[in-house]
Amino acid sequence: MTFIEQYREVSEIFRELEIVRDHNLKMAETHGKWVPGYLSFAEGLLVLLGIERFLRVILGAKATDADTLPNLLEKATSACLNLLTLPPWWKREETITALKNVRNALMHGNYEQAAKQSGRQHREEYFRSSTYTNEVETLRRILHGFCAQIDPENGKPRTPRPPWPDPRAT
Repeated sequence: MTFIEQYREVSEIFRELEIVRDHNLKMAETHGKWVPGYLSFAEGLLVLLGIERFLRVILGAKATDADTLPNLLEKATSACLNLLTLPPWWKREETITALKNVRNALMHGNYEQAAKQSGRQHREEYFRSSTYTNEVETLRRILHGFCAQIDPENGKPRTPRPPWPDPRAT
């Protein structure tokens, strides 16, 4: 049984994420802005779920019940385990802190915190700007970058590691 077959729920999370993302992209093409029916919160939460589940799966027994996203990222990107590399556009601690902050704001519904961290005056400004959608897209790219580093057949890091996708690419 391949790694990807052994962890079917990971594939299902990714499949649902892509369905929601495709829906949101079509809504954006049609309406150009948020309208009822746009599933932005679902997309954000699914990408976070995908990241956390993927990290738990590749870490195996090294992931504990007490681990949260920052702990999982620390472990998976540690030099001793050498499972994943983080995107090169930030320093390691900056990346882990940024992901933690976005996760905490989205998972706990604290959009006031998200607005403040992004330099917006209030949550309405945060959502009116492209800040939220850019954060979700960055998370999706990070998830994609993580997945590209792991061989779907055996669950081991690919050698050599594929380059991180350019964050400016669509």
